[in-house]
Amino acid sequence: MADVRYPSVHAMPSDKPSQKYHASCHCQLVRYTVTLSPPLHDIESWVVECNCSICARNGYLNVYVQNDCIQFETVGLESELVEKYRFGKQRVQHYFCSRCGSSLMAESIEPGFYEGVKALNVRMFHDVDVRTLQRREVDGRSL
Repeated sequence: MADVRYPSVHAMPSDKPSQKYHASCHCQLVRYTVTLSPPLHDIESWVVECNCSICARNGYLNVYVQNDCIQFETVGLESELVEKYRFGKQRVQHYFCSRCGSSLMAESIEPGFYEGVKALNVRMFHDVDVRTLQRREVDGRSL
């Protein structure tokens, strides 16, 4: 796998193909849809396998998307039903379902560092076989 220092960000589609994905935590308390352009099966699309301690331990496979690509169907991230966690340099906030513990996504809380972007755990996406996705390693330990 190639080492990529900073992952690319999916934006709302313009003239490129896109696909809408349904996602949720295990218990369905937190449900949302995500529009990715390009779609996950596209040759230009890949997921991030980060080596930081939380991503490695939880097996995250992330895609980075602009906030306007995500629509919450049930509770949002500000709900008391969603747990928040920060560690290390306190640059990134991680979100988990308070009921089932699913690792949903993360976002930077540092101005200028991936502002307006969320790192979504593709393992929460419905009907996506993660074994078929192109992966790129990111050295998150050093960020």
